[in-house]
Amino acid sequence: MKVVYYKSIICPRCIPTNRFIKRLKQTQPEIEVEEIEIITNMSRAKQDGVKHVPTILAGSRRFYAAPRMEELLSALHQSGGAY
Repeated sequence: MKVVYYKSIICPRCIPTNRFIKRLKQTQPEIEVEEIEIITNMSRAKQDGVKHVPTILAGSRRFYAAPRMEELLSALHQSGGAY
């Protein structure tokens, strides 16, 4: 299972989402988390249709803030864990 997290070092709204991602890594080590700094990866963000941060891609769902853990896990399981 994989989650892609778009963030920015200058994004104050990313702070709570950073904490969520840290907790996700600690409690769900089987989930791969790819963290992408949007400032240095604009072409990748455009390719994925990401227009603002924070954005978490999990399965077919997009979260624009830290979701509840159950929401994220449900999105991953519904998609078979594929991003």
